Amino acid sequence: MKKQLLAALAAGSLVLTGCGTYTSTAGSTESSAAASTAAAEGEEAGASSSIDKFTFIATEPTSLNMVTSQTELDNFAFYLTQEMLFRPYQGVYSPEVVDTYEVSDDHLTYTYHLKKTNWPDGEPITAADFAYYLTAILDPDNGSGVAADLITNYGFVNAEAYNNGECGVEDVGIQAPDDDTLVFTLAAPMADFDGTNIQVYPLRRSFFEAQGQSYGGTVENYESSGPYILKDWTIGSSLTYEKNPDWLYADEQFPAKTVVEINGTDTNTSISMFENGEADAMYYVATDYADQLKDYVTFNFGSSLRMVQFNTTGQGDEAKAALLSNRNFQMALAYALNRTAINQAVNKSNKAVNRFLNEPLKGNTDDTYFPDDYPLADAVPLDGDADKAKEYLQAALDELGYASAADLPTLGYLTFDNDRYRTMAETIVDQWKQVLGLENIEINLQPIPNAIQLMCTLQYDIYYTSLAVGVTPSTFLNGWVTDGSVNNPAGVGNIFSNEEYDRILDEASQEFDREKRMALYAKAEEILNEEGPFFPVNVDGSYYAQQSYVKNFIVAQTDNAIEINDLEMNK
Repeated sequence: MKKQLLAALAAGSLVLTGCGTYTSTAGSTESSAAASTAAAEGEEAGASSSIDKFTFIATEPTSLNMVTSQTELDNFAFYLTQEMLFRPYQGVYSPEVVDTYEVSDDHLTYTYHLKKTNWPDGEPITAADFAYYLTAILDPDNGSGVAADLITNYGFVNAEAYNNGECGVEDVGIQAPDDDTLVFTLAAPMADFDGTNIQVYPLRRSFFEAQGQSYGGTVENYESSGPYILKDWTIGSSLTYEKNPDWLYADEQFPAKTVVEINGTDTNTSISMFENGEADAMYYVATDYADQLKDYVTFNFGSSLRMVQFNTTGQGDEAKAALLSNRNFQMALAYALNRTAINQAVNKSNKAVNRFLNEPLKGNTDDTYFPDDYPLADAVPLDGDADKAKEYLQAALDELGYASAADLPTLGYLTFDNDRYRTMAETIVDQWKQVLGLENIEINLQPIPNAIQLMCTLQYDIYYTSLAVGVTPSTFLNGWVTDGSVNNPAGVGNIFSNEEYDRILDEASQEFDREKRMALYAKAEEILNEEGPFFPVNVDGSYYAQQSYVKNFIVAQTDNAIEINDLEMNK
């Protein structure tokens, strides 16, 4: 499965500081009915009374380029400013622009009939605009790091061939036969796609091409179509959104007239602003402040898996490549960590884990899954094993011809330059030093966009990554197929490749028997556990806060959005 992705920019809304789309398990009739019911209930309930201004603290986007974006931080803005075929809300995808749709009996053709809507300048938004958003991601000239997600998770006809420059866009299974009709044609049935669980925005081709490389860099280079229009983006400070009166459901949802997103990079400042009433809500509250804000916080659990991963290419350095690819060295670092102690020390809200698959988040279906049914053999103990770690390290030194750990090449540990990730890095590196005597690992703190860019282009030795868990195991697993969106985000090389793993994921994608599909996912996890150049550390847990006069400020787990669709304020 070759997907030659050219250049990737910072991390995508189809993925979480790494890569992965948001999907729900198949069940075309049941899940579609659930989505329709949710939409109907929303329409009957309507939104709360109009709110003049709502202010929340978050971390600003890295880019508003919807084609190349790969981070949840960008998705906050997309969710507020873009129309969608189906809008996720608390995990359930409900029709927005889609009026009706049909799925063929063979699950290969999905036909969507769209409602009439307009861009803010009055020009019609057409099916071609939604199709162009997807094909722009696949266009190799745009270098989108999330093209692999569309290819792997949805399997549109000729999507991979177009991304490889082997056919024209007219050959891709994403077409708009007329202004009101969008048609997806798949090369094979996709068991985890029910027709609704895909995030698709409109993108006006003329505007996108006119902006070129500047698209999404400033307010002037960005075009809104949804509940809000982005009016101001003061880099490093704030974003201001104004209600779009022409949005399809403007009278029923998103009641705030003005929304201000404050860039909260300093924890103490953010907490002070919230306590002083300068902000109505906070996207993230550090665990140390959870008791202080106990009357205002809500706990979210399990939206992403955090791992330590090794760049087996060595950035072209043969000695580094040999070390980082050495399984004994990888296992030495894994066994040296007491995940339980680390997470208690750094963030008590995180759950220490030693496997890749955990119970997925709820989506359009309520059925659960999975770890208890498929125990993972030979997982590294949560509390680690110092003696075994030392044995693995000695085996690596012997294999590679080093007299001692002091002779190992210096390795960089790349991570984000913020409080959470800095503390985690210091704790992990210190455990490696204390248990294994490793003095050769240096922490490389980078601003989030820089770190993600370095990760995507494999300019790191060790990286602490965060990847979406999602509502189905394929969300995480598909990123690690050969040339997958996480494995090889910029087309410069894979850090992991296994033909059997690829085959299992391909088989699982077309297996509609849920129990059989889950068994295949369990086999794929076993391969990652035995061969993957990475190991899990925790599933994140976090707090967000809203003032006592605020209701329905929701930090969504499944789609990584700030959901203020039914916001209420009684100030």
